[in-house]
Order: sequence, then C-alpha cells, then structure tokens
Amino acid sequence: MKKALVVLSIVLVAIAAWFVFLSVDADNRDQEASSVPVITVMEILHASDLQEGVKQAVNQNNDEEIQYWLQQALEVGDAANLAADDLEYLRSRAAKDYVVFNAKRQLFNEEFETHYYGLESIEGLKAKYPEAQDLFARADALLEKRDAIIQQIAVTIAGNDSPSDAVIKEAREQWLQQANAVPVNSQ
Repeated sequence: MKKALVVLSIVLVAIAAWFVFLSVDADNRDQEASSVPVITVMEILHASDLQEGVKQAVNQNNDEEIQYWLQQALEVGDAANLAADDLEYLRSRAAKDYVVFNAKRQLFNEEFETHYYGLESIEGLKAKYPEAQDLFARADALLEKRDAIIQQIAVTIAGNDSPSDAVIKEAREQWLQQANAVPVNSQ
C-alpha cells in the first residue's frame, strides 16, 4: 500500500508540475504577443504625413528636412517597440534612399499631370525623375492618346480640309475645356 501511495504521490506531483508548466508557457506566449509591434516599418515609411513632408523636402532639396522626417519615423518606431533591426533600418541610408525614391516618383506624377493638362512634353520630367522610369511608357501612352484626341477634334473642325495651325489651336482649346469640365472623381 505504501508503494501505491508513493507512486500515486509521484503521479500527482508530475500532473501538478505539468499544469504549472502549461500555465507558465501560456503566460510567456501572452507576454510575447503583447510585445509584437502594432505597426511595421513599411507602414511608418508610407504614412501620409511622412510622405508629404519628405516630398516637400525633396522638392526643395532640403536634406535637413528629410532627416527631420526620418527622425520622426524613428521616434514612432521606438514608441511602437519595433525590433532593434527595424529601428536600425530607420536610421540607415537605405531608409533615406527609399523615402526619397518614393517622393521623386510622387513628384513625377504630380508634375506629369501639370504637363498633361498644359499640353506639354514630359522629356524634361523624364530627365529630372529617373526614379519613375517604369512609369514613362504609361505616361507616353497617355500623351499620345491626348494628342490623338486633339488631332481628331482638329480634323472634325477642319472638315474636308487639312487642319491648319489655327484649327489645331482651337482643337487644343476645346480639348482643354472638355478636360477641365470632367470632375476629378469620375476619371
């Protein structure tokens, strides 16, 4: 009987130890889960205020302002308990290059729109913003489409005659009137 009592005691101690182990393990997992950052590095770098600030700084060629925005990103990352590697990335030249690259692409898009509605070429923009190189083909296609529509308007105005410079100018003005009449949300 004493042997059975000893074996039973050992089994009960083992079961109790198992439950204690499970409890401690669950607590450790809860603590690890609570330390997971609520934001990622990419979410920080793509925050609208950061992107707008960096874009303005790039446009003004203001390196100090770019550094200011990266410092703000670092402070957000620190407050969000990002991993040391993520914080180191936010301090790195690569993070700066990344936000500057994205800012230049945004500036290309904005300036392209101005050139598009101004009926201008974008060759200068291509030289100014090589970071947007993958957007050039699409931009050229939009310009070709715009110019083809203007040419169609000119042919319609000219009738059977070949469009004169004055007719092409009138066609451009009509295209601009139509383009400005279209609400931005419906494009």
